[in-house]
Amino acid sequence: MKRFNPKFIKNAVLATAVFFIASGINHKLNAQTAYGVAPGSQITVTGTSNLHDWTMAATSFACDANLNVAGGQLKDVRSLNFVLPVKNLKSKEDLMDTRAHKALNADTYDKITFKVSDVTVVAAQKLVKVTGNLTLSGVTKAISLQANYTVAEDQSVLFKGSKSIKMSEFKIKPPTFMMGALKVGDEVTINMALKLKK
Repeated sequence: MKRFNPKFIKNAVLATAVFFIASGINHKLNAQTAYGVAPGSQITVTGTSNLHDWTMAATSFACDANLNVAGGQLKDVRSLNFVLPVKNLKSKEDLMDTRAHKALNADTYDKITFKVSDVTVVAAQKLVKVTGNLTLSGVTKAISLQANYTVAEDQSVLFKGSKSIKMSEFKIKPPTFMMGALKVGDEVTINMALKLKK
């Protein structure tokens, strides 16, 4: 019968132990935590018309993300999915809301979604560079944007940024008012204050 070398067995056990310890450390370093929307979040959409500027805002929406936060720093964003019910966007005027929701085809496409596909965290500048797919009125387009972020003591993360888009790129016809006397501009700016907490 072949006998095992005690030294070989000892080295094999040691190598196995080192592997599992290293795997555990690596898992902790790359740990991702589920985050959701926290109070204080808001999305606003601003635009122009031939008479005056306008604003619509929403504070009720969903976002789930997997973030790696350690030592008061954002290390990584593994995933982020954002969903805003169209009719949660409100202005100060009911007529504006009705026309805007109609222009966005809210009865058919009732949600605006954004799904992140790639994120680069620039820790030195407290900045994230994001690429993802924005779906608006049933049309999906890849967009890129940047956002500044801050990490609070409770490890919540606040992202702030803005992105200008053209409604026509999503096959949306800008709404008109007063028999066409008031015409809304094609370009709008989406402003984001997104607070995520685990």
